[in-house]
Amino acid sequence: MAMSSDTRRRVVFVVAALIIVALVLASTGCSSTSGSGDDGPELSGADYPESMNEICAATTDRLARLPTPPDEISRADWAGEVSLALRDEATAFDEISVGETRRTDHASFIENTENQSALWMSLSEALAGDAPDDVVLGELTTEIAELTLGRDDLATEMGLAGCQAREVA
Repeated sequence: MAMSSDTRRRVVFVVAALIIVALVLASTGCSSTSGSGDDGPELSGADYPESMNEICAATTDRLARLPTPPDEISRADWAGEVSLALRDEATAFDEISVGETRRTDHASFIENTENQSALWMSLSEALAGDAPDDVVLGELTTEIAELTLGRDDLATEMGLAGCQAREVA
């Protein structure tokens, strides 16, 4: 029994969404650009990874509480919510004051998460159309997956265990 193209498209989307959710939950990340927050003292020693890991944990919890597409929320709205969660996480990381020794890695971590947020918003917009383009959806999901894996590698290098890949229950 052959599947219709609409059914095939839905199956592809669901599989891609599950993979991406696993990757996002596994490596939820950061925000804006510099990590040069001026409002507080520079974090050093154990304070830096602890603060970063707390922000990652909060975002992971936020993502886990999202309704499940397509039954509880539209795919487009769900992708938009993921984008907002990542944007907010990036903003929180950008508010952390880091020293010169961490500034480059921290800024890269923030930039990666901002890029993920932008791609999730693009995915949301692509899904909102009447007939989403499978090629565009595939390209966006691939880019998100690549950024997520890169962010996970950077988290490992930075010693941010709470921001690395985690098992998704």
